[in-house]
Amino acid sequence: IFFFQADNDYTIAPSDVLAKEMHDAGKPSVIKIYGAYGASAADGHSFAWRGSDIWEVDVFRFLDAQCR
Repeated sequence: IFFFQADNDYTIAPSDVLAKEMHDAGKPSVIKIYGAYGASAADGHSFAWRGSDIWEVDVFRFLDAQCR
């Protein structure tokens, strides 16, 4: 799983917790916290669907590495 969020999302704790659980279970995962997206926590929260131009390359690189 590729966990990603903008730094200004409401909280990045879920990504931190889930990535740790994946690591502890020996499962492949990556966590990446990008810089702030927009000017508010609501903007940061919309990063997953509005910021694809920023995270797209990283996500597809991860998928390419994991899905071969």
